[in-house]
This record gives sequence, structure tokens and C-alpha cells, in this order.
Amino acid sequence: MTAGLRSPRPTPWRRYRAETMHGLFRWCVERWPTAVALRHHDREINYAELDAMSDGYAAALAARGVGPGHFVPVLMPRTPEFIAVLLAVLKRGAAYAALDLRWPRPRLIDMMTMLAAPVVVTEADGPWPLPVWRPALGSGIALPLRVSGDDASAVFFTSGSSGTPKAVVCAHRGTVRLFDDWDFAPVGSGAVMPQSLAASWDAFGLDSWGVLLGGGTLILLDEGTLELARRLRELVRDEGANTVFVPTAVFQMIVETDLDAFAGLRVVGTGGERLSPRHAAQFVRRHPGIPLHNMYGPVESTIAATDHVVQPADCDRPHGIPLGHALPGTDAYVLDGDRPCDVGEIGEICLAGQGLAVGYWQDPALTARKFVSVTLDDVPTRLYRTGDLGSWTSDGLLQFHGRQDRQVKIRGHRVEPDEIERTAQDVDGVGSAVVVPVGGADGNWEELCLFYVSVGELSEEDLRAQLARRLPGYLVPGHVYRIDQLPVLEDRKVDRHELRAVFDRHCAAAQVDQPRTATERLLAGIFTEVLGAPNVSRSASMFTMGGNSLSVARMCVRIDEEFGVSIPVSQVFEAATVAGIAGLLEGTDD
Repeated sequence: MTAGLRSPRPTPWRRYRAETMHGLFRWCVERWPTAVALRHHDREINYAELDAMSDGYAAALAARGVGPGHFVPVLMPRTPEFIAVLLAVLKRGAAYAALDLRWPRPRLIDMMTMLAAPVVVTEADGPWPLPVWRPALGSGIALPLRVSGDDASAVFFTSGSSGTPKAVVCAHRGTVRLFDDWDFAPVGSGAVMPQSLAASWDAFGLDSWGVLLGGGTLILLDEGTLELARRLRELVRDEGANTVFVPTAVFQMIVETDLDAFAGLRVVGTGGERLSPRHAAQFVRRHPGIPLHNMYGPVESTIAATDHVVQPADCDRPHGIPLGHALPGTDAYVLDGDRPCDVGEIGEICLAGQGLAVGYWQDPALTARKFVSVTLDDVPTRLYRTGDLGSWTSDGLLQFHGRQDRQVKIRGHRVEPDEIERTAQDVDGVGSAVVVPVGGADGNWEELCLFYVSVGELSEEDLRAQLARRLPGYLVPGHVYRIDQLPVLEDRKVDRHELRAVFDRHCAAAQVDQPRTATERLLAGIFTEVLGAPNVSRSASMFTMGGNSLSVARMCVRIDEEFGVSIPVSQVFEAATVAGIAGLLEGTDD
């Protein structure tokens, strides 16, 4: 085999416990019918009860015409009923598209229209472009359907460079190949995991299906990953949590604010962004007996493609923490065009195997461009070109070296700046617009800044409000600046380096709006302490002063100490200013 051709763990052929996700779940029901599958507040649902609930929902969906080939939008809070609905959709041979009610309604309507399903499953008030089914158990039993591993199981929407979100269609085989026999939470091991990741993100599978398809227990959290960060000690102590997966930013937040909260866990997983060696080193020093898994994989390869258990020596590698080895049913390659790269040579990370998505819904051209056939070892191989740069280390590990294009990760979300720019340019009064990512101290991108040239009187505040009505929160730039003209280079391309310098000058020249109340003055002191900012404006975002997700975590701890009030991290993220957080504090009961 050519040196560095692919991951040193080639895809094995093996017989799975079942071919489909609901088949793996049924395998668990037959063996552990009375084991607790879900815990939500004071409710406990065992495997047999969850199976029966999903059968009832499947009968109701069948009566409404849901069957093979359909993509069913689901907009529900994180409850046992939500999990049962997802299983019911799968049992009907259909695929689910879990959407987020916090997203702007026009975007949700566009997504539903694209999917053209017989129903949308939700209890939220419409109007919606599809008939609404509010979950209720049906009468009778829906006849079992023949579903194969190649059939679609889920649809995930990601930011698209064309200005329209991309719908990635994943198949059962992609999830089955991971969780049929998952080292992270082995089948029958008694894994108890908080379920906190949003179901609209494919990584949802890591803290949901990865446990439910192996006989473990899920603790459903209402507020998601930020609640997990705040309650981790309690979940381990009182709820018996022994396994956890958190996005990179949240993992690093917990390391910074409460490193001992991980004590008592069997295993910890993280992923979504480049892992900071400094935070990884702090974890492995404090918790040498808890394996820390660093996982990587785009949605086009279904949930995860590679995994690496972090060792102390990894924290001193010149290119950071490795991405590791390919997971079962997956092959990883580093290519220069179609040519395999040698060890140490940087090329594009390409993925193959059972995890590859079916493609992009209603976009055959993009599917053909990103999912290609390349002859490797004289065998035509279907690959997904990730756009990520990587190399093989001398000890056979995959290393990450950044991106080929403009795509960035903001707090774990995949962001295409082109989509935001196109959306901004559709707003009346915007002539041209450019998005520039703003970096944090740990090397990851923390915020987005939008510069625009106006052809009218459109204010910065009005443009940001228009974007908030059209885009999900993670795509709305934290900073919007109106400028007379965009700086360009000699080749007439936008000079993004100059725009970053303009951003820095805006921050440096910002007028200091002095704190007005005792609460604001105390908060300004906390901002100074946490951010190192000598002059704090009551109206300036902490992110313009160099803050990041770790700063938010530290801010929450200091606010709790100073005021005796615990404010959710999510609210601090949204408020972000002295004045905004003071408003939160003054609205709480002592």
C-alpha cells in the first residue's frame, strides 16, 4: 500500500446486529425491555415503553400517509415524545428532519417546502406550509416495512455558500456503522449520558442514538449543552451520568471554570472545532484515568469519521491535537487532487466508507462535485472531499491543518460566509456586503463581523435586525459596520486583512458609555477583571473587547459570586453587554 494512502484502519466487512437504526433499537428492546431508556425530570421511560410509544406514533403517521421516501420535518422540544416520534418516522421507512423553533420562521417554511412531506410534526402554532400532526398515539398497528441500510434516515441543513442552506441526506448505514459496536459507549455497558446536543445537528447522534442503540440511558436536558456545562457535577452525583460528549467550546468552558466537574465520569468526548492543546493538557493532567476522545467528521460523513484518545504527548505536537484514526466503517485519505499524499505532506482530507451521505437533496450538481469517484489501489472509490486540509503523522495519525475555502466554525456551527453575504445583499438598501470572521485567543473563530456599503439610509441596527429575521442566531453577525466603500487589492478582490484592521480600529475608537447604576459599575469591574479591558462601555459587546465562550463562562461564575444570582450562560451570550446583563440581574428575584 502506498505510504499515507489512507487511514491505517481500513474499513472491515462485518455483519451488524441490525441493518437499520430502529432495528438496532429493537435488538436492545428484546434484551433489556425494562431497562431505563429515557429520563426527563421525574419521568422514566423503559425500552419496552419507548418502543410501544413509537409504534403508536408510527400507526398515526401511517394514517397520514407517511411512508418510504418521505422527509418528515419535526419541530419539538427535547422530551421522551420527541425521541419516540423520531423512532416512529424511521419505522415508517421515512427520514426525519429535526428543525429548531428558534430559527426564523421564513427559513423554517423554506426548509419544509423543500422537503414536501405529507405532514410536519409539531405542537407549535402555524401557519405552516404542510399539514400539521400534533403527536398522539394512533389506533391499530402500522405494518412493519422493509427498510434497508441504504435508505435515508435523516436530513440535516447546513449553511450553504450559494446563499441557500444545503440539505444533507444521511442513510441508516452511516449511523449503524458507528453504533453497532461503539468503543466510546459499548453495547450493554450501562452508559448513562446527558442528551444535550441539538437534534438539528448531526452530532446529536453521539449523545442520543449512540446510547439508545446500545442499551444505555439518556438524561434529556431542556436547555442543551449550556445546561450540561452548568449542571455536570449534579448530573454525575445525582443522576448517575457516567458518559458525556460536549462541543469543543463547552468542553473548554468547563475546563476553565470547573475542571473537577468531570470527576466520576468513565469517558469524555468532544468535537466540532479544533481542540485547544492547553485545555486538553489541563484535563489529562487532572483526570488521567478518564479517556478524552477528540472526534472529527462533517455531516456528509454522518456524525463522526475519526477519533483519537488524547495522550499527554499530543498536547505538545507542533500542529495540535490529532484527529486520529478512522472510525469503523470509514476510510480517511489525504489527497493532492487524486494523488495520495505521503506522510507529512499536506493535502485535502477525503472520506469514504459506509458513513458517506446519500448526497444533497435536490442538488445533483453539488452532489457530483463533492462526492466523487477516485481510483485508489486500482479500485474505484466513492469519496467525499471535505475541503479540510490534513496530513499523516509518522505514527499513523490524521492531523488537521485548516480549510481550503472560507468556511469557518463558530461555536461548533459550520458557517459559510457567502450565505450571510448573499442574505445581506437581498436586504433593500445594501449595495455590497462582506463577512469577516473574528478570532479568539484560543485560535478558534469566535464571532462574525459584517461590513456593508449602503445605497440608502439603512442603519447598522436595522440591517442586523433584518438578518435576525432571516437567519438562525449563529449566522447573525455580532458586529455590523457601514462603510463608504470596500477596500480592494490590485486584483480587485476584497482586502479582508484591511477589513480586519478596520474592525480593530472600530473597537479601539469606540466611545466609552459610562456605567449608570451601581449594578452596572459592579459588572463593569467584572468585565475588566475577566477581559482585561481598562475602559468598559456599558453598551459594548464583550466580544468586541476580546471575549469568547470561555470569557462568558468565567463571567457567569463571577456574577454568581458577586450578586448571588445564577444566570444561564445562554442569556449572557445573548445580552453580552454591561447594560444587557444588568437588565437580566435587575429582572431576577433575590
